[in-house]
Amino acid sequence: MTQVVVLKQEDQEVFNDPNDPRLFDHDLHLQVRIKKHLYDSESTSIDLGRETPWDKNWSILQIPITDNCNLLCKHCPRESKYLRKDISLENFKKYLSRFSPDNFECLLLSDFGEPLIRTDLMEILRYVKTRGFKQVQIVTTGSLLTEKWCKAIVEENLLQQVLISIEASSKELYEYIRGSDFDLMKTNVKRLADYKKSIGSPYPVLYFNAVCLKKNIDELPGIMDLAHELGINYVYFVHLNAVPSDVYKDRREELSDKLYFEDQHLNTCDREHIERVFKEIDRKSKEYQIPYLPPEEYLAVKQPCLEENKVEEKKGCHMPYSWSQVDPEGNVYPCCQISRRYSVGNLNDQDFEGIWNSEKFVEFREGLTNGKPNRWCEVCNVYNGKRF
Repeated sequence: MTQVVVLKQEDQEVFNDPNDPRLFDHDLHLQVRIKKHLYDSESTSIDLGRETPWDKNWSILQIPITDNCNLLCKHCPRESKYLRKDISLENFKKYLSRFSPDNFECLLLSDFGEPLIRTDLMEILRYVKTRGFKQVQIVTTGSLLTEKWCKAIVEENLLQQVLISIEASSKELYEYIRGSDFDLMKTNVKRLADYKKSIGSPYPVLYFNAVCLKKNIDELPGIMDLAHELGINYVYFVHLNAVPSDVYKDRREELSDKLYFEDQHLNTCDREHIERVFKEIDRKSKEYQIPYLPPEEYLAVKQPCLEENKVEEKKGCHMPYSWSQVDPEGNVYPCCQISRRYSVGNLNDQDFEGIWNSEKFVEFREGLTNGKPNRWCEVCNVYNGKRF
């Protein structure tokens, strides 16, 4: 799953310098205060604790340009490398035109696929640049980051954020999970980091995005070492968005080597073990001056004097009020966690404001606040109190 860190305007100066100590005082994770009355059908407004119209409150617009990938990772629930036809350039432009860049902090062009697999990616990025989005982001495995791509991305300032997906710090486990060359990934990522440094550009800001698994828990601290070695600015650790165990109950033997089931979620690990791991991550973060975000708040890491180290999990979700995803057919989803599962409308039938005010979307949002969520939200990490 994709995780996005949104840099607001005031954070840009701080984040340009990865050694700036103020990074440790900045909470770059999206914070939204959701009050009781969220929806007003007369004024089409959301009360998020500030007097702004609904279309100014959004942070992330996600229009994935491909679901296809050159890899088939063991923690990814896809059945094959090539899932479906990509969104056409014509439809991409059509759907993007339905949104104003002034209303979003970030345009995300990724989901499950590898964006660098598209031969027309440069054309897409150059078109997006003409639209004036503040931040444009992709998520990549790094396996296709050639010298050509690195130079174009940096010299033309086509991307402000690049997330590199990584689940291991050793060659053995990395290649087991991803089936891809560990050394090639390192070479490609280092090339991008070195090139932007050589011309004095702060962009793209580089992130590691690591899905935490029972399988890789002991290698998570090593990802901080790798970040330091390769010139990564920021590390994001996220929970596995697990596939419920009953979904493939008739195929569990066939899928026994897959890492996307509930038994790989960190919830299945010993809590003290997890806290030891993140204490080490925290230590390395301070040593290298590379900020990180854990998948949830581990109080024992930040406040070891507390007697009770577990965090109370509160149900609720801000995602539908800050995130919008559009698929190749124009279907709109409330967030990336529920994509392709529960559409709230289609841009070919109505504009986004109409979708936002539709009975289906209103009922969906109300379910998150009255304790009657959609079935997919019930098992979601975010709804159940995690960061992601």
